[in-house]
Amino acid sequence: MSVRFALFALLAPALLVHAPASADWSNIGGDAGRSGRGAGIGPGAPELRWQGGPNSIIAWHPSIEGDRVFVIRQTSFVPDGVPDDARVYCLSLVDGSIRWQATIPFEAGDWTPVLYGVSHGRVFAGRGGNGSSSSAPVHCFDAATGSPLWISAAEVATGSYDGVVFSPEGDPIFATNTYLRRVSALDGSTLWNSVRNCSVSGDCGPAIANGSIYIDEVAAGGQVITRFDLASGARLYSSPVMPGFLSQNTPMADGDGGIYYPRTQGNQLVDFFYAFTDTGAAFVQRWAVPCIAGAGSQHAIGVDGSVYLLGPDGRLQRREPLSGALVAESDVVVTAAITQSHFAVDAAGSVFYGNGGFPGAIYAFSPDLALAWSVPVPALNQGGPSLAADGTLVVCGNGTVIRAYRTEPACAFADLSCDGSVDGADLGLLLGAWGGGGAADLDGSGSVDGADLGLLLGAWQ
Repeated sequence: MSVRFALFALLAPALLVHAPASADWSNIGGDAGRSGRGAGIGPGAPELRWQGGPNSIIAWHPSIEGDRVFVIRQTSFVPDGVPDDARVYCLSLVDGSIRWQATIPFEAGDWTPVLYGVSHGRVFAGRGGNGSSSSAPVHCFDAATGSPLWISAAEVATGSYDGVVFSPEGDPIFATNTYLRRVSALDGSTLWNSVRNCSVSGDCGPAIANGSIYIDEVAAGGQVITRFDLASGARLYSSPVMPGFLSQNTPMADGDGGIYYPRTQGNQLVDFFYAFTDTGAAFVQRWAVPCIAGAGSQHAIGVDGSVYLLGPDGRLQRREPLSGALVAESDVVVTAAITQSHFAVDAAGSVFYGNGGFPGAIYAFSPDLALAWSVPVPALNQGGPSLAADGTLVVCGNGTVIRAYRTEPACAFADLSCDGSVDGADLGLLLGAWGGGGAADLDGSGSVDGADLGLLLGAWQ
């Protein structure tokens, strides 16, 4: 046995235990930490795989699991046209065809349907929201067939701009300005409910990392980040105060103790992007730098841990995670008249940015923020980008605008990083896609698993 294979035999069990169970884009922000990181290699140019889809007057965020895209397409505002004012659609990632669609029942006081996300083969939707003023049951569907699985007895007021995140078991975590709630993915029952306080009635979403949930809360003189236990919902501790009156954003977690939050309200005196270390017993502030962020904005963490944010002059910034030092900045200004940032970072470190504008635009950058390409998108709002495991970038606008961009791989077999050699970089990409699909599915079985790992090691150079 070679040294390489002997070493891998020792390391493989540990590597596989810690590899992600899925490489899907399950919710706003992409994953439980809302880090914007994807396992696929995104498009190197705006090459359309397909385009077009059901009509919508506004763009909502697409979620992706396997070869399926899930999205809300809205044709009217409540109460006009209910319950067909908006539907949940499942589209083929391959060609955009409709696989199934579902209508969410309407009762007086309900809001526009919300796609909360997809996890473990289950799609979650409802009619809560409107700044947490509307509560409605959660509806769960089978991701493959669209068959209804359950309707929760308890109602939730979480809306489109809050977003949910999923536990490792697939349980959705809902947040409003007054509570944080874990719901069972199996039957819709409430597992626990905890009191919290947010400075606004919406845009108060959670992030998960380190077996805990992170949210922002009001404190004397500003806001804090508070850690709750994921299993029990118990309140644990809060960060130092970030000065300011209000903020409408969500924390982001890197999974290695780094917690990030854009505390912004449109006042340059107090608008800062904060970085903390969660030590397991307390938050320690690392740094804070000026930034801008529209309500409901998402940010990103690069493959090397770099933090991507929107600087006060409207240019994207890449910052070192521990010190906050500026590593790179985009040459182009990416803001719109209304800006709501959404990021996707692929496995090669390329950065895809949507400004959420009306009209909006999608930008593609190198890891050091050199512009590769950009395209306009009508009424982008929350329409992405979302990145699939096979590298397809999905973007939604209004009208019939749904676009899937993908660059076909042109690399040697098993050279997932396209660097001319099958090596540790490719092993990392394969492990990152474990359980998903895409380019790392070397044997075409529909799942990245041990067979693909064997093929990669056989091609090792």
